[in-house]
Amino acid sequence: MSQKQTCTFYVSGMHCAACEILIEKKLAKTSGVTSVKASLAHKQVEVTTHQKINLERLNQELSEHGYALSEKLVGENHVTMQSVITGIGISIILFVAYLIIEDVQILSTFTLHENSGILVFFVWGVVASLSTCAALVGGLLLSLSKQWNELYGSNNERQRVIPFAMFNIGRLISYALLGGLLGLVGSFFTVSLQQTAILVILVSLFMLVIGLQMLGVSWAKKIQFTIPKFISKYISNEQNFQGKYMPFLTGALTFFIPCGFTLMAQTIALTTGNIVTSSVMMFSFALGTLPVLAILSFSSLKFQNHSAFAGVFNLLVGFFIIAFSLYNINSQFNVMGFPSLSDIALTPNTSFVNKKLGVQLRTNGKEEYQEVTMEANGFEYFPKEMTLKSGLPAKFTIKNLNVFGCAKAMYMPGLYSEVIYLNEDETKVEFTPEKAGTYKISCSMGMVAPVTVTVM
Repeated sequence: MSQKQTCTFYVSGMHCAACEILIEKKLAKTSGVTSVKASLAHKQVEVTTHQKINLERLNQELSEHGYALSEKLVGENHVTMQSVITGIGISIILFVAYLIIEDVQILSTFTLHENSGILVFFVWGVVASLSTCAALVGGLLLSLSKQWNELYGSNNERQRVIPFAMFNIGRLISYALLGGLLGLVGSFFTVSLQQTAILVILVSLFMLVIGLQMLGVSWAKKIQFTIPKFISKYISNEQNFQGKYMPFLTGALTFFIPCGFTLMAQTIALTTGNIVTSSVMMFSFALGTLPVLAILSFSSLKFQNHSAFAGVFNLLVGFFIIAFSLYNINSQFNVMGFPSLSDIALTPNTSFVNKKLGVQLRTNGKEEYQEVTMEANGFEYFPKEMTLKSGLPAKFTIKNLNVFGCAKAMYMPGLYSEVIYLNEDETKVEFTPEKAGTYKISCSMGMVAPVTVTVM
């Protein structure tokens, strides 16, 4: 009996956790191979055999999936002055682009929050299906497609449709039911705006890393969010998916696959505290992922195998993911009252604003108080700056001039603990500023350019 031999090869073409599954599954079936261990983090695969390893043969097994093995690292990146200059240039462009986006409020229409409509969650699902969901869930589909085709009859087109239809139906149903469960769980405890902000920031950081990975940033590629090995090994074993109804169950279980977009949607669903609202949110999100996953299902399309297309596509989606992530993080900084990029956003047009807005000292008998008049106009609050005296009652009157979106929910962190809902033509609030400092007034999601309040 020949002695076992173990070799480690570099892998080109790996881009997600599903790649580990596909590579391990494919090479494990190769004659003579006793074990395979793929690593996305190191872009390597360890192959153990009881005969001489034939690299050319292994590459033949993987070529149809877009992977290539080599004994030496191909295309290793070195830090050069040119790369540093390029990185700085891209950072400046991203920063300027962000300020413009922040000023014109492009992303406010498609940013997820508890008041987002069905369309926003649907669009979020579409974007997810074109990036990380395509890689993770799509990779799972591709790894099981052959086995399902054989199980349902590969020569009968109608029969071949059944498992993939079951997979996607199972996914839609589970997102609706488990999404509702998230809302139910959220109803049993109160999640403050500050706690929600922390959750959104954490998930946004997760997505920011994914976006940087798609842009090819070397240090970001070292941070990998992978499916636990015991799960990937279970998935890669076709014997675990023999039942006629396993496609339905597999689709349902995709609710738990760690995709950044899914985590963001699930976080917002949890904070609603409403079983119906959260159910509709997650169903709409899953519905948005359906078109691309359906294409993957019925055509067995290897989504990212075309190198030219994948490069351009990853670049575009990477920029979108980074923009969404930075926008979310910046917004939550506003919610928490922290300094943010909004503080240096472009100066808005205030020519139409009522000049009588601001703070006036008034006396009511023996009581002195601060009369504050504000306007909520469209997606902005005015005036942009004001100064209050600590220890002196402040009486706010907020005039609603066709305010929309989350701007209807004004929030004054550190000044007034409750969200102020602008449902009437005028809304009045009274409180006494207690502590000197600088505060912000924005919406409950921090997306409205903040008003700076200085308490003396």
